[in-house]
Amino acid sequence: MNKILMIAIVGLLLVGCVSAMTVRWSNPEVGFTEQTIQPIKIDCPRDEWNNNFEDFREGLISKEDMKIYVRSCKW
Repeated sequence: MNKILMIAIVGLLLVGCVSAMTVRWSNPEVGFTEQTIQPIKIDCPRDEWNNNFEDFREGLISKEDMKIYVRSCKW
């Protein structure tokens, strides 16, 4: 009985070692990029663009509002 048990254990160890050597490990440094959502940009007419810059120069539009406006226009 002990002989059969030892043969079974050695056989399982042999099968386990052979299957462990055939396993292909993945590369842990593979970078997964997150999907980014592009903001919707609008076409800004030239006269609107010029009027906004004139208002900015006169101090009617804040710097932060002007940044938002410029970033929302297509180039």
